Amino acid sequence: MRAVWAVYKRELALYFRSPIAYGVAFALLLFIGLLFTSNVSAGNGQAPATFLNIAPELLSFLTFLVAPLLTMRLLSEEAREGTLEVLMTLPMRELQFVLGKFLAVWSYYTLLLAIMLIYPILLSTVGILDTGQLVGSYLGAWLYGGAMLAVCLIWSALFEDQIVAAFLGAASVLVLFLAESAAIWAANQGILSGTADFIREFSLSAHYQSTLAQGVLRAEDILYFVLLIVAAIFITVRIVEIRRWRA
Repeated sequence: MRAVWAVYKRELALYFRSPIAYGVAFALLLFIGLLFTSNVSAGNGQAPATFLNIAPELLSFLTFLVAPLLTMRLLSEEAREGTLEVLMTLPMRELQFVLGKFLAVWSYYTLLLAIMLIYPILLSTVGILDTGQLVGSYLGAWLYGGAMLAVCLIWSALFEDQIVAAFLGAASVLVLFLAESAAIWAANQGILSGTADFIREFSLSAHYQSTLAQGVLRAEDILYFVLLIVAAIFITVRIVEIRRWRA
């Protein structure tokens, strides 16, 4: 665990010195802040409920943009500058190296979520806040973000070009998000009707939008995100191993 902790501390410190990370934080908090302001200006007791219904959907869209930007440099920059090979000569396993990187970016994302708690807390002063829905939706957003970050990390390990890694990360997350819509459309058109449900189960939105985002906790949804994170980290570790062997 010392190796994981060393990588984790190094990467987390870099986020607090990165202009991109600060830009991402500013943009995310700005959009959520505007949503908060619009709910308060509505001036009715339903403001907290409205905010909790809309915020998860907005957050899912913003995370789609944020995740590739936060992960694109994690491994791409190391490979481009030649420091990846140097780091991999240290007494640590590939899993420890990748896990330290992932936990750092997930922690930064968690910090952003924690800061955004100020908005529902303030909204509770103008109406009754559903604490259960708030906790459930934040847990969903945390797992949802972790899964997106893990998937995008794969592309950072594959490509030295950060722009390419960010673009392909966004594209892969978009495919996972739209899988449910594609499955529904295919079923309605009579195409792949037998496999539509199977495709839907791989969709991010199927396990987030109508359940976790609304504070509804289901074991299968939580398991989906946990398995997606584990699978993405496993793939990233294999890619780093191949790079190490080639070096």
